[in-house]
Order: sequence, then C-alpha cells, then structure tokens
Amino acid sequence: MSGAIIALGNSLMGDDGAGPAALAYLRGMPLPAGVALVDGRTAGLGLLHILADVDLAVLVDAADFGGRPGEIRSFTPSEVRSLRSVPLSSHEGDVLQIIALAAQLGQCPRQIAFCAVQPARIAPVQALTPAVAAGLPALAEEVMRTLRTMLHDGEGS
Repeated sequence: MSGAIIALGNSLMGDDGAGPAALAYLRGMPLPAGVALVDGRTAGLGLLHILADVDLAVLVDAADFGGRPGEIRSFTPSEVRSLRSVPLSSHEGDVLQIIALAAQLGQCPRQIAFCAVQPARIAPVQALTPAVAAGLPALAEEVMRTLRTMLHDGEGS
C-alpha cells in the first residue's frame, strides 16, 4: 500500500500555514514503509495528481471546526461539508470538491482522513499564532495515530 501525509495551507496567511509547519515535526518521526510526506501547500487542482498516486491520504491543514484555537481534530470527508461558495480554480480549490472530482475520475485513494488544527487567525502574516504553534506537536501525533488506524483498517480489505 502506498500512502501520503499531505500538508495543505499557505504559510503567508498566518495559521493557514499550520499544515506545512507540521511537516517539520513529522519529518522527525519514523514513517511506515510506503508512506511519503508531501508538501501540498496550496496545490488546488494539483492535489488531484497527488491523490491519484496513493491508496491512502492523511491531509493536514488548518480548519475552522468551531473549536478553541490550537485544538486538534481528525475526521473523514464524509463527516464535514464545505462552506466555500467559490468555484474551483487552478490555483486554489475546495479540498472536498477536489476529493469528489478525484472520485468521479476513479483516481481517489481508498482511504482519506483530515487532521486539522483550529486556527485563531487567517491573515496575511507569516507567523502562526502562539496557540496554533503550541498545537503542532499534538497535530503531528494525531496524524501518526490516524495513519496507524488507516493502515490497520486497510489490512483487512
């Protein structure tokens, strides 16, 4: 099985850069064989190409799920809905729409999960807020826990 941990976000937009920032912690952790770290940043439709090449994907990002800043959650695409009203573009896109498009094209991983941190500030600054920066180790641990669960669940299929 091939898999990827895909960090999403824009490090020029404050806490939206939490996904790429979490990669620093993940690089220091042992990964299962066949699992790659991918800096997807703001891949937009380019995420389709990344998803097409893997059996499982853990997407790491900042997401507003109504928690307290720095809080960590994991969920599947079917457990959330998008609040975006902007259509897909080539440089930025709604991740849920991109996953749906990958499924329509028959190029979607068998398993997808999100590991997210609740942002405090999405604004044009290059620094994470203290709450989100403090949550990065927990975000990396949640990614690894989610990955282990997905790999274990995938063994039976």
